[in-house]
Amino acid sequence: MFVAITFPFFGGLLGFFGGFAFAPTTYFLPCVMWLAIYKPRRFSLCWWCNWICIAFDVWLMILSPIGGLRSIIISADYQFYP
Repeated sequence: MFVAITFPFFGGLLGFFGGFAFAPTTYFLPCVMWLAIYKPRRFSLCWWCNWICIAFDVWLMILSPIGGLRSIIISADYQFYP
């Protein structure tokens, strides 16, 4: 709580690091593991759904740190304990 109060860009920092850590472990790695374990027939509906989820989630993993960094840059002009 002290860190969140001290840094006004804490939300952007969470988005930045969350994009690297949260997105892969929560979104696309389970799809990759499911494909590796169950090995569905190539180009079946399950195969397509998993690859669409993987592509969308990789895109989310790329955009989340960019948005967090943008938020940090916008709030860069701050005073320590205003």
